[in-house]
Amino acid sequence: MTIAVADEKWRPELDMAPFATRHLVRPIAFLVVEFALYVAAVTGAVLFTSIWAKLGCTFVAGALTSTLAIIGHDCAHRGGTRYNWLNRLIGTIGFLPALHPLSRWAYHHNQVHHRYTAQIGVDNAYSPMSVEQYRAATPAQQAKYRFTRSLWGQPMFYLTDIWARDIFAPRAKERATFKWSDWADLALVYVWIPAMVSALAWASHTFGTTQTWGGSFINAAVYGLLIPFLLWNLLISFVTVIQHTGPDVKWSMPTGRPSTTYQKMHGTVRIRFPEIFDLAFHRLMQHSAHHLNPIIPLYSLKKAQAHLESGYGEDVISIRWTPAYHRRLTRDCKLYDSVRDCWCDFNYQPTTSPGNP
Repeated sequence: MTIAVADEKWRPELDMAPFATRHLVRPIAFLVVEFALYVAAVTGAVLFTSIWAKLGCTFVAGALTSTLAIIGHDCAHRGGTRYNWLNRLIGTIGFLPALHPLSRWAYHHNQVHHRYTAQIGVDNAYSPMSVEQYRAATPAQQAKYRFTRSLWGQPMFYLTDIWARDIFAPRAKERATFKWSDWADLALVYVWIPAMVSALAWASHTFGTTQTWGGSFINAAVYGLLIPFLLWNLLISFVTVIQHTGPDVKWSMPTGRPSTTYQKMHGTVRIRFPEIFDLAFHRLMQHSAHHLNPIIPLYSLKKAQAHLESGYGEDVISIRWTPAYHRRLTRDCKLYDSVRDCWCDFNYQPTTSPGNP
């Protein structure tokens, strides 16, 4: 079945509803097991003396920071359990290693990204500039944008454009809308950082070979917190880019209304990775089904995606990721021409076939 742009009677979301059954034990078990592994990994990172052992532990901690955030992401969508208070508890704990206040994530991810998927300048998922916006930008703005759309700029995208500006240190205009829960969530993250570093520094000083407290705190801050946090940022930047950018992806100018089914389907990519990667990262890449029904729990996403593709495969963008594909999307997806409905390079020449705007 293929949808027309204006055919909003076509509702594949309804086909996704049977997969939205949530279980109580699974999200709790995921959180407990992975948080325990995370604690073991960061502890090993500060206690080991071999640099390779330390880096190995920090790599594992970075991966677990990512998977814990995915669990938190699930609960922020109410996809964890049927109980809102429990979803909030699991989500809050899951996002702590990623230094994310749950309410800030929920707003920018749920209310902005999911609500206005693939709307240029509104959706925060690596939104392209339109040709008109780029022409109107200052030379400094153009230079920053060109760097962001490069292979070198992509890894820094989430850290600088979303986390630092909107999540960890919200701007005054955003703070003016805060509820008590926003302040409480942000304060918890601010407390978590010194508490975690102090605990790891104590372990390093007491059980490790570091002789001074200063050295213990540096060891804890670098190997226990900073490197895992940066690794998580690399992953989420990579994932954000590939899930909503590509030669087949359609973006549109803001409408002032939530995105239509067409925009969600054609602005989202299901990326195919080896099964072990897909399983380890909680089916994060089964993304079309997730955008149609965000309540579907992570452990049901693969079946939901398969069902979606069996019925509406012509409207699902499904890509096997390779380095060559990534180079192509980086080369071709610079600007979006909303008039011709296609991607362009910085010389305003189409790099993909024009569509139907």
